Amino acid sequence: MKRLIALIIALALGGPAQAGEKKHFVLYAMMLANTEVHLADGAEWVMDKGDTFPVVMFKEQRTKIVLQLAGTSFMTESANVKVIEEKDITSEQAASYRNNVQHYLDGRAEKWKEQAKTGPGKPEPELPK
Repeated sequence: MKRLIALIIALALGGPAQAGEKKHFVLYAMMLANTEVHLADGAEWVMDKGDTFPVVMFKEQRTKIVLQLAGTSFMTESANVKVIEEKDITSEQAASYRNNVQHYLDGRAEKWKEQAKTGPGKPEPELPK
């Protein structure tokens, strides 16, 4: 009986059942022009006009907006985007986000492979620009 009570308390307090929940986004932002951004992981990207990303938060009295790309984020001026509710996202916008996520993940994988080849302490090779 004590184990059953302990299990119920653990589940009620947010035990393992809630650990795997996905973050649900309600707002998305569509880029209004090609925009250079600096990702939180240090990468630099140019987001294309029309690219759409989930909104993480607004900052500095809503003059800046933090957007998510896969497991990282970036900040841009709020004037550079049009905020859209989730229900208004088109299939093209969703496909654009999935495509950007795939490019990001592919680039990260290539970087890790290069780092594995060079080993610790060796300089990274120059990547073509």
